[in-house]
Amino acid sequence: MNNVFVTGPPRSGKSTMVKVLMDELNLGDFGILTPEIRRDGKRCGFKIVDLSTGEEGVLAHVDNKGGPRVGHYGLNLGELDRITEQALLEIPEGYPMAVIDEIGTMELHSKLFESAVIRLLESHIPVLTVLHRNYVERYGKYGTVLTLDKDYDQIKRRLAVILKDMSREPPKTL
Repeated sequence: MNNVFVTGPPRSGKSTMVKVLMDELNLGDFGILTPEIRRDGKRCGFKIVDLSTGEEGVLAHVDNKGGPRVGHYGLNLGELDRITEQALLEIPEGYPMAVIDEIGTMELHSKLFESAVIRLLESHIPVLTVLHRNYVERYGKYGTVLTLDKDYDQIKRRLAVILKDMSREPPKTL
């Protein structure tokens, strides 16, 4: 399988590394990102963004009182499912790779998200994803797991080589 998972401790730069490599290697725009929402310099939530369309929703926010809670954040499962449905369920032809940031506790509250991710991981489309460290055993069997540690630059170089090789393969469909 041609899937690559980036894992590591919180705030180690996993999502940042994936985004930088996406831009540097021009990996395309299929998948989802979950960037932070910041207020007064502090993280107060997360967006969920469809890379193909740019459409976004609020995945989780400290002010969200409804939905399941993960830490300080109230989840918005409706938005997670809406973006998942449009961004991950229909795999367009011609994309060399899918990107998912991230497979984690918040996202896995959605059965739709979980099934869409497994379908992608089992497909012929290579997937680059950030993987929460608690789910390495569960999802690591679907590809190569790289753990960010103190040698960030070495891992970034290794990941760049792997991604360049993956993106050279002709695009495939399910």
